[in-house]
Amino acid sequence: MQKKVLLPLGLVLIALFPVLSVAAPPTSAQWTFMIYVCADNDLEGSWAPNLQKLEGVGSTSDVHFLALVDLKSTSTVELIHIDRGSYTVVETWAEQNMGDPNVAINFVSRVKSLYPASKYLLDFWDHGNGWDYFCWDQTADDWLDVPKLGQIMDAVGFIDIVGFDACDMAQIEVYYELVGHAGYVVGSEETIPLIGWPYDTNAQDLVNNPSQTTSTYAVELVTNYGQLYGSLKGYGAETFSAVNVAQIPALATAFTDWTSAMLANLGGFKRKYASALSGTVKMWATNYYIDMYDYMVQLQGQSVPASLVQASENVKSAISNAVVANWYGKKQSSSIHGLTFFWAKSNYWTGSQSIRANYLLVPWGQVTGWINFLDAYYA
Repeated sequence: MQKKVLLPLGLVLIALFPVLSVAAPPTSAQWTFMIYVCADNDLEGSWAPNLQKLEGVGSTSDVHFLALVDLKSTSTVELIHIDRGSYTVVETWAEQNMGDPNVAINFVSRVKSLYPASKYLLDFWDHGNGWDYFCWDQTADDWLDVPKLGQIMDAVGFIDIVGFDACDMAQIEVYYELVGHAGYVVGSEETIPLIGWPYDTNAQDLVNNPSQTTSTYAVELVTNYGQLYGSLKGYGAETFSAVNVAQIPALATAFTDWTSAMLANLGGFKRKYASALSGTVKMWATNYYIDMYDYMVQLQGQSVPASLVQASENVKSAISNAVVANWYGKKQSSSIHGLTFFWAKSNYWTGSQSIRANYLLVPWGQVTGWINFLDAYYA
């Protein structure tokens, strides 16, 4: 791998982010693909293979691939432009805390300034655990979470596609923060293997057809993910989906009405709720992230009031309208529909391992009344 470092072309000031080298601003492209690489942890070794895949395609005048790379083994952070067969260090920053939303904000703002485009994709690369955390910076012992994601999206302007190359992030609590700030979002309900996204295919598709619409490319990202993991031996439990963010407010309304119906009928049907929960597909190693559509199906299979059956149907319809592409592997449940939500296990809501205080900060839980339901359910 050839590494090229540009000499400074002039004095550029970024508060708190020292610049050692600056590239001249190119003309506007059709797409700029940004990757926020939080590899200051045990995933450091997974970044190089992803970078090599991107270098196999490289940027063009129509499509730019950039990454902000923080590695555990280094004391600086590099903003790189990924070319065919190599990469260019655009700027070198002092060590950063990638769990600080201001770092992500500065990254996106800087890239938009240096590499303007008609459309933008922002990919968060690292560990993930749904609403609880993603992008862990081991040196700083900090991470991003849903409230911080909200801060980032409020500050960076519209992003056409937001993606998560991180586990368990295809969750409504996470995606709700993108409303009004993004066109589509892609991610996995389940864990993502160390191989990560198929960056070579994703890059080649965009370079081959830079004029494609945002919705088309969002669907292609799901197709490419499925083709990769569907072809590999030893895999098959993976999932990946694309969601139209503009449909999330309608889903929030349907879910709020459903939550009200659940609360109204809790006294007489709690056992039915529990039975439905028992049968719903749950994501591996979570407590619990459950497929939202599947819970509605399971609940409708119980003897519950007609009003609750209809409210569940409304949520299912809203999910179907929001999820524009959904893939799951041959070893995965067919009850995967592209979105999870958090139904805490009792010990994680009221017990010694309670994370309720953290969930109280999640806007989805506040707006829809889901926090109130969990409080009542575990009272």
